[in-house]
Amino acid sequence: MVASEEFIKYCTKTLEVNFGQLSNEIIKKINNKKSLNDNSNANDFKEYIDLIELNVSVFSGKHKASDICSVLRTRATEMTGAQTPKPAVVSVSGDIDREINTFLSNNSLPSEADILDYSKLLTIKFGGNAKSVEKELIDKVKLHVKAGIGRQMLKVEIHKFLARFQQPEKADMDDFVKYMNFLKLNIPENEVRDQIEKERLYRKFHEPQQVETSEIDQLINMVKTNTDKESLGKLMQKQGLSYLIKDDKGVTDKSISEFVELMTPNEDDMKDALEGMGLTHLITKK
Repeated sequence: MVASEEFIKYCTKTLEVNFGQLSNEIIKKINNKKSLNDNSNANDFKEYIDLIELNVSVFSGKHKASDICSVLRTRATEMTGAQTPKPAVVSVSGDIDREINTFLSNNSLPSEADILDYSKLLTIKFGGNAKSVEKELIDKVKLHVKAGIGRQMLKVEIHKFLARFQQPEKADMDDFVKYMNFLKLNIPENEVRDQIEKERLYRKFHEPQQVETSEIDQLINMVKTNTDKESLGKLMQKQGLSYLIKDDKGVTDKSISEFVELMTPNEDDMKDALEGMGLTHLITKK
């Protein structure tokens, strides 16, 4: 597989973590505007990623799009830094991706110690620069965790929605989808609708079950109950999760705020947005 094909495949897989089947449509749209081939240079790859970021930011927000494309830029730099054909490297890259995906499927919220140890294992097994492997793993874990947060928040919102509308009409469903778009959970509309129907049918034919609290649930609860950013940062560092609130400058007030906003959108902003969309019936009355 040539470098351009490998990179496009990598982009699709990276987007799938956040957008599911929608990722194929995004990449197809990008390919229609900018194609990559054997003669593509570093600037071509840059333009390709810029287009992805532009398209993704429309429905995921600039911060999320930037995080996703940071991972893509790292891989593009690695690939364009050595243009001569190296089949073994491409093969190893694919093997590493599979190893990382297996690690993520078994770890919903890995600690920094877990990430460091696993990156050492990958370096020993496949070679390469240990720091680069660790950075790539952290970037993918951050996307993985944020996607998990989005799915869990969707689940909670669906439960509240069905508690109010046991047999939702199409208009109710449409309103709920609009509301989820405002929350920027980065979950495709068809998946949101499928999850609502799945939960509705489950409730119809089953008794409510006690669900165990997951690690992601505990993380969301920790963020929501710690309003002081400094204390939250120290708590996450103590639990080995500070990588989630770090940016290029380390742990900053801005990086903590961006992470917190994933789970606790401003209530006044939400109220204004819902009123602006004519969805006042979805505003929680206290």
